[in-house]
Amino acid sequence: MLDIGERIRFVRTFRGMSQTELAGKIGLGANENGRTRISQYENGKRVPKEELLEKISDALDVDSLYLSTKVHTHALDIAFDLLDWDNVEPIEITRCEDGDGVLIKYDDFMFKNFFKEWAEKQAALKEGKITKEQYIEWKINFGSTQNK
Repeated sequence: MLDIGERIRFVRTFRGMSQTELAGKIGLGANENGRTRISQYENGKRVPKEELLEKISDALDVDSLYLSTKVHTHALDIAFDLLDWDNVEPIEITRCEDGDGVLIKYDDFMFKNFFKEWAEKQAALKEGKITKEQYIEWKINFGSTQNK
């Protein structure tokens, strides 16, 4: 959801730190040149190398994994996306009665319909009403009918 630059800006502003202060803390210089570099990172014009991201993480007191450009697992990417969404549009999470699962309530029409349709397609596949190829076809073309 958020790219690395947006995450840097989010945490920096959350911490109440200016771009100049952050630049100084990571060794870029607490001057206009340092501030410009931070601005370029936050606006996606430049991407800091992993070594510099470690310094930024330390300066912002955030786990380096949140700002890492290293490959994450799919589950971690989804987790970070959900956490980023929650910053913009709150997501309500409730534990299921069985204690094992959770329910995610996100008040968005398309999101609700997506999960409903996905559940229907999975059920149809399990029941043999559609083939694996038809299921994959639906997955790779999802959204094409919503945009028309």
